[in-house]
Amino acid sequence: MLEGYAADLLASTIGKFVDVQRDRLRISLWGGEAVLEDAQLRVEAFDYLQLPFVIKEGSIGRLRLRIPWGRWRGGALVVQLSDVRLAVSSREEADWEAGPALRRAQAAKQAQLAAAELAKLGSRVAATGSSSGGGGAAGAGQQGAEQAAAAAAAAG
Repeated sequence: MLEGYAADLLASTIGKFVDVQRDRLRISLWGGEAVLEDAQLRVEAFDYLQLPFVIKEGSIGRLRLRIPWGRWRGGALVVQLSDVRLAVSSREEADWEAGPALRRAQAAKQAQLAAAELAKLGSRVAATGSSSGGGGAAGAGQQGAEQAAAAAAAAG
């Protein structure tokens, strides 16, 4: 049951970037590991980065997450990618015109807003967790949210 909840949470989180099919996802809560195999990238998810090239298609042979359940404050979440394949091409002149550029800029702003909301939620969880004495996981969530907000701000 917990594995199903964790799979849903993981799918909603990384599902923004890759197509998560539950039959290709293995989760070991007690081992602190999740593995997703043969995932297709959602190429539109990378538009907010405003890269000078277009990602046409992409896949990840294996995505492995290692979650340090016992060491939230000192441990690091490790993401390991294997067999990553990308098909890219240079942006066409029309991609730099007002319409597509405006859509990419809007996607970047939405990413910044999402990161700010995540940081706000992380600080709320940290405040709740520290008042009950269980702030380890919440502190790690807040730290991750702050890093996501910083990355989104740098991208914009």
